[in-house]
Formats: sequence, C-alpha cells, structure tokens
Amino acid sequence: MAAQGLGLHDVYQQIKAVAYGVWRKRWYMLVTAWVISLLGWGGVSTLPYNYEANARVFVNSETVLPAIADRLGIKIDVARRVDIIRRTLVTRPNLEGIVRRSDYLDRLVNNDGDRNALISDMMQSIRIVSLDGGIYRIQYENSDKRLTDRQRAEVVRNVVNELLNAFIQSRDETSVDNIDSARDLLQQSLRDYEERLSEADRIRAKFRQDNLEYLGQGNFVERLEKAQLGLRDTRRQISELRVAQQTILEQLKNVPPTLSQAASRGLRGGSDKSEHEERLADLRKKLDQLKSLGMKDRHPDVVNLTRQINAVKEEARKELETIENEIKASGKAGKKSTNRTEVPNRLYEDLTVQNINYLTQIRSLEQREVDQTSLVKEMEEKALRVPELEAELAQLERDYSTINRQYEELLSQKQDLDLQVEIEGADESLSFNILEEPVVPQSPVGPPRLLFLSFILVGGLVSGLATAIVLSQLRPVIVTVEQLRSHFDLPVLGNVSKTISEDESKKRSVELIGFAAAFLLLFVVFAVFVAFDIFGAPSVG
Repeated sequence: MAAQGLGLHDVYQQIKAVAYGVWRKRWYMLVTAWVISLLGWGGVSTLPYNYEANARVFVNSETVLPAIADRLGIKIDVARRVDIIRRTLVTRPNLEGIVRRSDYLDRLVNNDGDRNALISDMMQSIRIVSLDGGIYRIQYENSDKRLTDRQRAEVVRNVVNELLNAFIQSRDETSVDNIDSARDLLQQSLRDYEERLSEADRIRAKFRQDNLEYLGQGNFVERLEKAQLGLRDTRRQISELRVAQQTILEQLKNVPPTLSQAASRGLRGGSDKSEHEERLADLRKKLDQLKSLGMKDRHPDVVNLTRQINAVKEEARKELETIENEIKASGKAGKKSTNRTEVPNRLYEDLTVQNINYLTQIRSLEQREVDQTSLVKEMEEKALRVPELEAELAQLERDYSTINRQYEELLSQKQDLDLQVEIEGADESLSFNILEEPVVPQSPVGPPRLLFLSFILVGGLVSGLATAIVLSQLRPVIVTVEQLRSHFDLPVLGNVSKTISEDESKKRSVELIGFAAAFLLLFVVFAVFVAFDIFGAPSVG
C-alpha cells in the first residue's frame, strides 16, 4: 500500500511543514501584500473618471417615397442610406470640425500630433448603436486627464450634441447635394471601366492568338502525353519485332536451304511429301481433333495416336539412315547415288520471307520512332512554357471577369440612380425624431475602481503567500520527527518538547498581536479606499 502513494498522514505532515514554513516567513508575506496593495491602490486612485453622454434618435423609413418606389419597382435601400450617414459622422473632417468648435478640446491641440491622437481617440470612443425599431443611440465617452471632471462632462455633452445635429442634417446632404456628384462619379467610372474592359478583351484575344499552339486544340499537356504514349507504343512494337526476327534467324541457322530425299522412295506419285510425312501429318491432324474435343494426354485414343506417331518417326529415321549409308557407299566407289536428290526446303523459304517482312516492318517503325522522338522532344521543350502561359491566361481571364463584373455593377447603379432621381423630389425617404437629447452627466461611469481595488487586494495577498512559500522552501526547517527520519539515515529515539519561558511567551503574544493588527490594518486601508470611491466620487451638479 505504501508504494501506491502518500497516505493521509503523510499529506498532513507535508501540509503542516509548509504551513509552519509560511508562518515563519509571515512578516515577509505581510510586507509583500502591503507593498503590492498600496502601489496598486495608489495607481487606481490616480485613474481619471470617465464621463459619458447619450442621445437617442428615431429614424422613420416608412415614408411616402419608399412605398411609391416599391410600386414602381424601384428599390430604395433606406438601411444603406442610414449606414452611410452613420459612417460620415465619425470621419476625420467631421471630427476636426467638432474639435474646432469645442473650446476645451481645441485647447488640447498644440500641434498635428496632438490633433491626430485626439481624433483617433474620438473615433474609438464614439459609438453609434442601432437599437430595435429604427432607434439609434449616439454615445461618447471621455477620460482625458488633462481636463477636469466638469470639463469632461461638458465635452461629452457637446460632442454628442454636435453628432446628433450632423446626423439629422446629413439627410438633406445625402438626399440632394450628393445626387449630382454621385451621378458624375458613376458616369466617369463607367467610361473608365468601358476603356479597361475593351483593353482587357483586346489583350486576352491577342494572347490567345499569339499562343494558339499551346492553348488551342485542347490541352497541350494531354497532347504531349498522347505523343509520348505513341512513342512508347512504337518502341514496344520495334522491340517485339526484333525478338521475333531474332527467333527467325536462330531457326534459319538450324534449317538447311535444301533437303536430300531418296529418288525412288522419297517421293510418291509426284507429290512433294514423302510417305512418312503424309502419315505423320494425318496422324497429327487426328491427334489435334481429339485434343480439341477435350481429351487429355492420358486418354487411350490419344496415347494410341501418340504411339503411332512415334513409330512412323522411327521408320522415317531408319529409312533416312539407310539412304545416307547408300550415298556414302556410292561416294567411296566414285559413283553418284541414284537414291539422293536435292530439293528446296520450303520451311527455309518461309522463314526467309518472314525475316524479310519483320526487317521491313522494323525499318518502317524505326523511321516512325525518329519522327515521334523529334516531335516529343520539341513538345517537351515547349511544355515548359505551358504552366506559365496557362497561369497568365487565367490571370487575364480573372482580370477581365473582375472588370466586367464591376462594370455591370456600376451600370446597374447608374440605372437605379436615374430612376430614383425622377421621384426623389416627391418626398424625403427618411424622417428623424429626437427621442432623448444629450445632457451633462452628473456622475462618472467609470472606471470600475471597486473591482480594481478588490483584485489588487487579492493579488497582494496571493503574492505575499507565494513569497512566504518560496522563502520557506529556500531555507527549510524540520518540524516533525517523521521529517527527521526521512532526511537522515539514523535511528530517532524520541523527541523533547521545548519549554517556553514566560518572557518569551509574552514576546510571542505581542508579536502575534502586532501581526494581526497589521493584517487587519490592510483591510482597513482597503475599506478606506472603497469608501472614498463610493462616497468621494465627484459630482458635476
């Protein structure tokens, strides 16, 4: 059981040892908690207060103009118009005008760097939120420490008021003043895109014409693969024909051009075949017929025919030996044998004809191989350009499609604009109603100092505890007999309790009271900061 892990008693002893080590370093823990807490609380107390102002406006899009436009088949994108108005509010020119009209903000700008930083901060702090039912909330928050609390409160109210006025006034500007400029811009863009579209079409057509060999008549790579396949097929045929020709040549070495046959016994009835050859041919024909019927080599009929064929071959061999002996005997006597005659060997003639045919086919295929090799080599060299040309053509196609799509979009927008202009003067498509005007905020909305103070207190206590643990582990002490046994390989006979004197007991009590007081004082200081945050927050009233 001991090998499976530490028991509860061992865990308790370890916790006891760690706790004792932390207690020994308790003053380090307390000092660390105090230092981190005081530094953190001091930093939080210097954070400037955030002031925020809001305004709500109702945008009524259900006016006469959209209804008439719908019946005429004209789509007026009211939401898009509102979105354009929202975007124009936080543009740099609009915010620069607001800064110039605000005394407090204008004082903060001493150079271009200050102006850029202030405009960037305003872009991030201004929020125009769309609520339900066509209601929009304009919100601005300021925490610039260079301004006082009252100045920040007045600044956020003035900025939101400026944004609200710009939000309402931009309706007329976008519905009337921008129509002519939008029409001119669309017309100019259409002319530019027409020229770009024509130029892209001309470049694409010329590129296709210049590279017709690579891009026309199907895929060039497929044609190359087809040519390579044809070359491999030609080489395979040449190889097969050469093997066949070599076989014919080897057979010609073993076949004589003429055959010697007996004059009286070799021929019969003027036939070119001997009696034995005719019998062998007849027997072999019968044997082939039996095998074609599915009879195996062990079948009795097959065995009988095989025996007859071997007997006829033996008779022919004996007869040939007799004739050769007679010829030799006649040659020694100086006479010409009347039993021998020379006839052309038809097998030799057939093999010679086949050899000539194979040689002719090989020469023809070799010439084809030369032509195909040249073609494949040329196509392989050209194929290196195919990926580059295809990529360039694909890029040209994408460019043409992009320009064409943009041209069609511009043309559609111009047509919609022309139709809308005809009925634009009948009524306004948007109506604005202010639901809540901005006011000077009476109290700050942030930062959440109470939350920050609590986090810093917890962080200080945890840091102090971690410091005590680390220090106790750097210089550990032995607390229990079990630790003594585990650290030294010596027998432990027992332990002696330490007797604390009365003076030492009083000293420890005083030290403990001081530690508790310092610890409690930390929470008292925390409570002071919290109370100051709750009751000491500024009020702009």
